[in-house]
Formats: sequence, C-alpha cells, structure tokens
Amino acid sequence: MLQAFFTGLAGLNTYSQSLDTVSNNIANMNTPGYRGTESFFKAIGGEQGQSGLGAEISGQGHRFSVGDIRQTGNEFDVALTGNGFFVLMDDNNTYYTRSGKFDFNQDNVLIDTITGFKVAGIDDEGKLQEINLSNYQAIKPTASTSISLTGNLSPDDDTYQIPNATLINSLGEDVDVSIRFTNEKAIIPNRWRVEVLNDNGNVIHTESLLFGPDGTPSAGQGTFTFDLADSSGNDTPVEVKIGQLGDFSGVTHTNSTGTDSNVSVLKSDGKPTGTLINRSFTDEGVIKLKYSNGDELTPLTLALADFDNIQSLELDSGTIFTASDNASRVLGRAGELRFSKLATKSVENSNVDLSQEFADMLVIQRGYQASSRVLNVANQMIEQLYENTRGR
Repeated sequence: MLQAFFTGLAGLNTYSQSLDTVSNNIANMNTPGYRGTESFFKAIGGEQGQSGLGAEISGQGHRFSVGDIRQTGNEFDVALTGNGFFVLMDDNNTYYTRSGKFDFNQDNVLIDTITGFKVAGIDDEGKLQEINLSNYQAIKPTASTSISLTGNLSPDDDTYQIPNATLINSLGEDVDVSIRFTNEKAIIPNRWRVEVLNDNGNVIHTESLLFGPDGTPSAGQGTFTFDLADSSGNDTPVEVKIGQLGDFSGVTHTNSTGTDSNVSVLKSDGKPTGTLINRSFTDEGVIKLKYSNGDELTPLTLALADFDNIQSLELDSGTIFTASDNASRVLGRAGELRFSKLATKSVENSNVDLSQEFADMLVIQRGYQASSRVLNVANQMIEQLYENTRGR
C-alpha cells in the first residue's frame, strides 16, 4: 500500500515533466526553425512476480516535419521547403539548424544571427567552407577590345569627327578617344583617311578607308586595330569595326541618306572596376553578387545536410542540433539529390501543431488527476487502517 504513494508520486512527476515539454512547444510556436518535441514514458520496475514502481521520462523525441513558410522580405533570410538542415560552424564544431536567419557580419562572413556561428558553404569538391565575401567587394575591370561604328559619310563632306568615344583601358581607366574622318577624294575617289586621337588631341593611329561602288567598305577595308594605352604604359589592342562589303548596317559612303555625315559609335565593350552593390540568394542557395559596372558573380553556395539516421540528431540548444552519427550525413546543394529548393526572403516557422499540443495537454491533465487520485485513495486506506487498529 505504501508503494502506491511512490507510484502515484512518480506519475505526478512524469506528467509534470511532460507538461513542461508541451508548454515549451507552445511557447516556441512562432520561433523560426524550432522543432516540436514530445516526451516518451517508460515503466519503472515491474519485474516478474512484482508490481511496477511507476513511470518516468525515458527521453524526448523531435518532430522533423516541415513548418509553414513565412515571407519576411529580409535579403538574407532563407527557408528550407523540404528535408535537410543548414550547416553552422564554430571553431572545430559543426551544428545543424533550420532557422535560416542569416546576415553578413563586419568581416563580410555569413553568420547565423541567433547563435553568431558561421554559415557553411559547399565547394565544388563537396567540402564545407565559410562564406566570406572579403575578396568579392570589387571586381576587376574588363579592357575594351572592340568598338563598332554605324552611320554614313557624305561624299560632300570634307571632314567628320566622332567626339569622346569612351573606352576602358587595362587598368579600368576611362579613356576618351575621338575618331576623325578626312575625305581624300582629291587624291583617290571614295577614300577617307581615318585618324584616332587621344584626349589631348594627338593622333595615335591612322588608317585609309576605301569604299566600293555600292557605298560599303571595299573588301579588306572594314576593320583596323589601334593600341589603347593606360597610365602604366601598357597597351591594349582595340579593333575598330567600320563595316564590310555589302553590309549597310555599318559605315556607308553615299548621298542616298542625305548630305550630312552622321557616323556614331554603335557599341563598344569593356567595363570599369565594379564595386559590390547587392547581395542576394537564389532559390538554389547560390549567393548572387551584383556590381556597379553591371557584372554579376555567383561564387559561393549554401551547404545543406541531411541524415539517413535522423534520430542521431541531438538538441544542443534552442534550434541548434548536433549529430552523433556523421556517417549517415549527406551534404549537398538546394535543388540537387534529396534537397528541395529554398524559399528566399523567408523563414520557416516552427512545426508545432497547436491542436496536437492541446490534445496532449488534456491527456497529461487526465493522467495527472488520476495519479493524484491514487495518492488520495492510498492516503484514505492508510487512515482507515490506522483507525481500525488504534487502541489494539
């Protein structure tokens, strides 16, 4: 009979601990990446021929179903839409989370804003690495290598000049050049002298341009190359594309379009030094970098991890897990193998089901009441025994 007191007390303690688990789930129902937990009971004692000694909590399990996705608008928030975890690194330790609330710190390293741990990327060999943008704050210039012209040179004009055609040299410096055309019809009909001038007005290259009867450049006359210098004394060859025989999209020599020359730069390549102006994630976990010169880079990718033995994950704290069985770990990228694509500018809410938690609370309450009733009944029986035996 006395054992009933201890058995009932064990029940009270067990249900009390289980209520703690439910209350923690409810408290974290809006915590990004939180995984709901549940308590497991086990019997105490109960050897052959003997009654049991009550129950106790044998441990806690985690629910790894996917929670609802909520948009935040924050550039570096990402959410997993399927199985897997983000990988975090701290010194020599590795952690796993589904929180996805990331940002870059003052050292341009991507971190988890909740723990401060570094967010791991994955390289081409499948190895983990930190995501550090220190070497991507600027992008090298691309020197101009070609310039294309279009328009018409009127046979009635003596000279015509294209002013301030901006090119990029090998150091990323803007260089303004002018292209001057001089009609040499007095010497050879349909021939023009072409001169390239630097920003000081000095001629740095001279060519002859001969047009055919149809008004397009004669064969072999449509292109030439000059050297574009930089402040260090280095030269970059630049090809000037004037046109070609039978092609009226380039420079022509005819009166059919009017009496005034109108040659201009159609396009030129080359880009100056670019500074980083935007960072974002794609739905494949790739970090997309945009630069002021229009260039884009995608140098780094978020690492994802999943486990064949999901029960090897142990809660470290909050929403952070550690793994006791790394042999079952699978690393990869979003959209590949077993991993789904990510939801950008979003976070995954907890997977706590409030209706399930309320149902568990009712079960816990009934169990707690029943255990309490056992104590009351045992107490009444002992009191009755005491009354019946008093005075004997």
